[in-house]
Amino acid sequence: MNLDDRDMIADMLLMQKQLINSYMTAENEAANSHLREALHDFHGEEENLHKKIFHSMHQRDWYKIPVAGQQAIESAIINWEQKLVRQPELRS
Repeated sequence: MNLDDRDMIADMLLMQKQLINSYMTAENEAANSHLREALHDFHGEEENLHKKIFHSMHQRDWYKIPVAGQQAIESAIINWEQKLVRQPELRS
């Protein structure tokens, strides 16, 4: 199976997303503060790499970002307002 540049960079982006989620989980669950700080640093490095890969794909028009219409925006606002009514602790 031959992968072209688009396939390879898309795979890299997916891998970065998974690494970021893994580091975030490990960081949040670390009991040792030094380990937590190290994981936080690794997490930040992976986020920066993700940003570079994402922008590279976006510049090549390989990653399209949908533009939300007014109805979708209003629906999202209403949903969040309803969540805040049901869960006032989210306001903090």
